[in-house]
Amino acid sequence: MRDGEIVGIIGPNGAGKSTFFNCLAGDLPPTGGSVVFNGADVTRASPEEHARLGMARTHQVPATFEEMTILDNAMVGAFLRHPRRADARAAALRVLEFTGLGALALHRAGTLGTPGRKRLEIARALATEPRLLLLDEALAGLTPSEIQQAIELVRAIHRRGVTLLIVEHLMEVIFTLAPRVIVLHQGKIIAEGAPGEIVNNALVVDAYLGKRRPGGGTP
Repeated sequence: MRDGEIVGIIGPNGAGKSTFFNCLAGDLPPTGGSVVFNGADVTRASPEEHARLGMARTHQVPATFEEMTILDNAMVGAFLRHPRRADARAAALRVLEFTGLGALALHRAGTLGTPGRKRLEIARALATEPRLLLLDEALAGLTPSEIQQAIELVRAIHRRGVTLLIVEHLMEVIFTLAPRVIVLHQGKIIAEGAPGEIVNNALVVDAYLGKRRPGGGTP
């Protein structure tokens, strides 16, 4: 993908979306092919090496440190670029303000509900100052109003110059945010293109969308 892009990835359960993310982030070695990021072959590199090069990710289930404060959770990411505690704290606070968690910085992460936990997951990833952010179902489980707020946050992240690769089951989210969509099925790409092309692709309809059409849901 190109710098500055937003690309969405969709596909039915078991299509390989999370496995693909795990390979990209260095959490799982791919069985074939290669991963090249920022001009470097990182196929066998550790997640830490991926992060240092500028790649960050969120997880489907937020992996927050429940007993630590929200600020300390964000500092875990900030320490990657800011070894001194004072610098890491300042950087983490800036990210928390940006993600709407600044007022809760000294609260325990375990006190957050689903929307807050997902924002904290994003904040911790952003604290590593990534060039590429992988969002793995970061909006799943949110109410419609929370989804709209999260969409605005993703757009704000993109305006900062961060490239975004988004896995999401919510079609309205992907089609709202991503000018280019990739469809996976059984570990393979079966379609790629603009949202309007994707929803009218026969392979995608058969594999994933059923009889769904833009704006019409399912009959």
